[in-house]
Amino acid sequence: MKDILQNITSDSKLEARWLNTVSLLELIGARKIAKTVCRTHPQVEILEHFADESRHALAFKKLALSVDPQVSDYLCRDEAIKYFQSLDYGIKARIRELTGADDEFLNYLLTTTLIERRAMKLYPLYREISRNPVVIAELDRVISEETSHRVPLEALARERLRAFSESSWESVQAFEDALFENFAAALASTLKQAI
Repeated sequence: MKDILQNITSDSKLEARWLNTVSLLELIGARKIAKTVCRTHPQVEILEHFADESRHALAFKKLALSVDPQVSDYLCRDEAIKYFQSLDYGIKARIRELTGADDEFLNYLLTTTLIERRAMKLYPLYREISRNPVVIAELDRVISEETSHRVPLEALARERLRAFSESSWESVQAFEDALFENFAAALASTLKQAI
């Protein structure tokens, strides 16, 4: 990802498209929270998580427009959506295999934890590589907010999974890793064509 992000940040139009893609991913996360664990009036922690993800989608969209006011495209939009949707549906299927039933809350916990863990690898790296002080400042805020809800959600997700199998955490993490590698490969391919 370091090479990918260096290529993205070397061209303002590519970086704007990247920020637009990140905004889309944050929006997908917010929508999934709204459609599942926010269908009824949830606990305050879940509402805070929903508000954070919505704010991140808006912040990254504004950043995209500040880098390129004409941005309307994405970097690997379909692959980004596929990454998130495949993760969500795959986790749902794995929960069904483990428990014999659907568990919407566990699906939320696991999908969120895996997405947030990925963000905590990606966002600090992006912050380190970016040359744009506005992007860096926003990434600092996002990283702080993501950490504040990732840590307790991950602890709860791991605790719930331990009830089923010691190896279940490694299995879901490996699943996310493979899906993200597909997205990263699509990004690398697209950047080769663009540069």
